[in-house]
Amino acid sequence: MSEASTSVTSTRSSCTCGQCFEGWLSPRMRERLEYSSELRYGLAKSLLDTQDGIPTDITRTLPIDYAQIDVAFYYLPEDLRAKISAQPENHVGATPGSRTARAVGDAIYRGYIAVFEVVKDLATSSLAEEEEDKPWGFPTVSALSKRLSELREPSAESESDSSSSISAAARAHLGAYLDAGGSAAHALDCIVDRAREELSPLGRQYDAEKAYIDAVLDRGGPACANDLDFALVRARLGLSVDSGGVDIPSEGDADGRDVASDEE
Repeated sequence: MSEASTSVTSTRSSCTCGQCFEGWLSPRMRERLEYSSELRYGLAKSLLDTQDGIPTDITRTLPIDYAQIDVAFYYLPEDLRAKISAQPENHVGATPGSRTARAVGDAIYRGYIAVFEVVKDLATSSLAEEEEDKPWGFPTVSALSKRLSELREPSAESESDSSSSISAAARAHLGAYLDAGGSAAHALDCIVDRAREELSPLGRQYDAEKAYIDAVLDRGGPACANDLDFALVRARLGLSVDSGGVDIPSEGDADGRDVASDEE
């Protein structure tokens, strides 16, 4: 079994469907986590593709507004968000708004987004390795941290690696993210919390997109007591009890985290 899909062995099974990975990760919950990973990476990549299409005589680094559009930005610690926002006090020798400060922030953000791509790769590789009739796991903090360390090693660039599609540039950005204090836990926290907020009945954003979400995530099969147990998922993946995400400043707080709605 792939290390990417392993977790802390459960002392008891809370599964009621008979199809949960290690008795705790139901097929519906895994589908939510995988789709959440795809959404986070897809949105960020579209922002970066737009950025990269801007002529070089205008700018070649990520404008602060682009990062702040991305909900994943708000799951990073305050010091990392400040570095991405190119605050001069966070970049020794850089003047306010300087090209150096912006370039450093750009690299950190791109490295953070590369983590979501790695999660997607690990989740997909675990599907390929498992037998079709067996339950599938999801990358843990420990397994993802190990993979990120492997990818940033210089030798990784020259090795043939079918389990990862990230480019050499993305690996370099990943190094910038990790060196700045970024971790696997920040991305997984975002994936799990946004799955709850956007892709489950517990979240405030679910109702508006319910028909579409249900169609995408409809696997059939029996319901399970673990389908909405995000607290259990956080524990098994190695995350803290509470999300580190902050309220997202947007008009009417439409995209903020709904702590009060959590019935776990």
